[in-house]
Amino acid sequence: MNGLPSSDFFSEIRQAKVPWAGGTIDLPVFYYDASTLSIQFLISTNRLRTLLPSPRIQPLRVTPWHSVLIISALEYRDCDIGPYNEVSLGVPMTLDTPSPLFTGTLNPVPAIPQIYIHHLPVTTDIALKAGIEFAGYPKFLAKIVFEKDGSWILCHLHEGEQHIFTLRGREGELQSAQRSRVQPITVRGGYMLSSELIVSERLQCQNQVARDAQLELGDHPIAQELKGLKLNRIIGYQYAPQHQALLTPANESFKL
Repeated sequence: MNGLPSSDFFSEIRQAKVPWAGGTIDLPVFYYDASTLSIQFLISTNRLRTLLPSPRIQPLRVTPWHSVLIISALEYRDCDIGPYNEVSLGVPMTLDTPSPLFTGTLNPVPAIPQIYIHHLPVTTDIALKAGIEFAGYPKFLAKIVFEKDGSWILCHLHEGEQHIFTLRGREGELQSAQRSRVQPITVRGGYMLSSELIVSERLQCQNQVARDAQLELGDHPIAQELKGLKLNRIIGYQYAPQHQALLTPANESFKL
């Protein structure tokens, strides 16, 4: 399988069958075959703060005036809750204590980064309801279509007839990437909830060449929101054509 490690990423990990929606669901959720296209945008920290539900959320400080917004498109071809697609708009963050200036350049990104999830459209009803139930994800049903155009990978995002945006990334030379993890942060009932997403070793291309990634905005309210944020230049992107992942339900909470 292209890009997947030879060893079994899920070996010896036991799942629990949890009663849900008249049946059961396996937790943590295993993603057996997935791909990810992720683009990082430089953005004014002051503008970005208008998205945040709590002053405890501190966007990573890339410069004294700028932070990062990450837009990721994910294709889950095989997982415990069936195949579905997803798009994430997230803000890399720290809780309470501001990150050092020039995080990501002069100072390292946290080993296990936290990302506040602002929007998370998905394509299936079970992905919508399970995500809301087990971790408070800000999900809504959308049409998310991936296609390949020459050396470009495209993800088209629509809600109903409204075009939200199209994300594009150019395929490049694949290199080995180590196993990684991130803590998605969501909000429910006056609390911030933290989960854990672990991504397998994989092959991926990545660079900081702005011309190798593009965002085309539509006319949907989310597109208008992004236009109002005045996204600055693209500072990086990654494309992993095939990997595996494991997602826990919410396992920690913090007051807003």
